[in-house]
Amino acid sequence: MLSYILPIFLIIALGVWIKRTPHAPKELFPALEWFSFYVAFPALLFLRTAQLHMDARAVQSLALLVVVPMAAILLLCLIGLRLAHQLPDPARSSIIQGATRPSTYFGLAVAGLVFPDNVAALIMLTLAIALPLVNVVAVVALAWWSGKRVTARSILRNLVRNPIILATVAGAVYNMTDWPLWGPLTSALEILGSVALGLGLVCVGGGLVFRLEGAMPLVTLITNSLKLMALPGLTLLMCSALGVDQATQMAVCFYASLPTAPNAYIMARQMGGDARLMATMITTQTLLTIVTLPLWMLWLGVDFSGR
Repeated sequence: MLSYILPIFLIIALGVWIKRTPHAPKELFPALEWFSFYVAFPALLFLRTAQLHMDARAVQSLALLVVVPMAAILLLCLIGLRLAHQLPDPARSSIIQGATRPSTYFGLAVAGLVFPDNVAALIMLTLAIALPLVNVVAVVALAWWSGKRVTARSILRNLVRNPIILATVAGAVYNMTDWPLWGPLTSALEILGSVALGLGLVCVGGGLVFRLEGAMPLVTLITNSLKLMALPGLTLLMCSALGVDQATQMAVCFYASLPTAPNAYIMARQMGGDARLMATMITTQTLLTIVTLPLWMLWLGVDFSGR
């Protein structure tokens, strides 16, 4: 498993180096992130979702395996925050983001590079199901603890503008038509998808922060444990209880094992959260995933020898 994970972290390390080299243009990473988020990843998601063989029962199963464990972790966070009277309000919203949000860039890139196509497609569908939920949770938490007003309309507006969600919905709708994709279009989307995988990992590396001030070590440790250990553990227990097939179990447990999203830092900075604490969580979770993700996959008995 490490033979697949280590090259991925080498690409992340490349992003770290590029971001810090004095010769890199300041506009480089914003441009890469824009292209990845609005063009390359949507192309990959549309293609894989349009090609995926799925039925309503499979989608319902994935949704249940996403919602219930996340709700349990969210409840644990809220109970803990109620007891932590001295914790500043901005840090509270960052904890919620750090414990519940998955890194779309990391998940899509690793899924496309490591897993068989059928599992990778299920992971993409799982992420698409989860994204509206985690975004609503993040926006409400940030608004609640920052004192800003949030409405259902503003949340809905943010969701319908998300290209990841739009591409997945479009792919799912096309999937239901049973029409074959036009050959040249499929090839073009494949090329864009392969570009997305590398660029996404480079962007993850560019977003890492290695400064200790304001890190809140205990808060970071607890939040990271909830995200990287408790959430995948609860998901695995639920998979066992429901008796889901191996591909579904691999997809949802991989999703649950992902580090928190780099763009959570941007949301924290723009909406009154603790951006410094958020950056610490993003960086430490991404680095810890080099250990925790292979361990979870080995626990599941994942065999990539034929990939």
